[in-house]
Amino acid sequence: VYKRQAALRARGIEPAMVVGHSVGEVAAAHLAGVLTLAQTAHVIAERGAAQAPTAGRGRMAAVGLGEDETRALLAPYGELLEIAAVGSARDVTVSGDAGALAALGGELARRDVFFRDLGLDYAFHSRAMGPRQAALTEALAALEPSTATLPMYSTVTADRVLGPELNAQYWWHNVRRPVRFAAAVERAIDDGADILLEVGPHPVLRGSLRRSP
Repeated sequence: VYKRQAALRARGIEPAMVVGHSVGEVAAAHLAGVLTLAQTAHVIAERGAAQAPTAGRGRMAAVGLGEDETRALLAPYGELLEIAAVGSARDVTVSGDAGALAALGGELARRDVFFRDLGLDYAFHSRAMGPRQAALTEALAALEPSTATLPMYSTVTADRVLGPELNAQYWWHNVRRPVRFAAAVERAIDDGADILLEVGPHPVLRGSLRRSP
């Protein structure tokens, strides 16, 4: 991400505001001036270490439905499945128990609704992360984020970030709560964003951005 950002800046392209998806929000916080490079590396390392023990406790899948439709569809599964991310009005990620997720996939196939297992042996942004709260918040307890120097829109709260609130507890919410990417992008657009540029190794969010209002 940093090499790509440097390459863009070398061509005179500077961000006016930033949004980050899941772990990408750590990089966004650095670009916004909230975290130093050392703090950014620390958050990413501790975030990854905290989540690593949850391997094998669930899976994730992309679903071609809106948030409300998906929530109603998940109701019969109780606590086994939950919404992990909302990318757009037609892009939702579901996370949770592998068996329940497979059952959901079969149900959506019968309805001719898009469903794709993401091939991850983790249930990120779900109850599977719950036992890791103490490990992450303790590891990041000394984190002292700065005031943002560039507008950043949180995909945890969908609000504009001030900066100091991106403390240990915030990064726990970043791990556990659903990624409110669609809502954060909408806020950025409302505040004047008109060119949306994805910076990353693969354009996985391009479709969601194209379906943004």
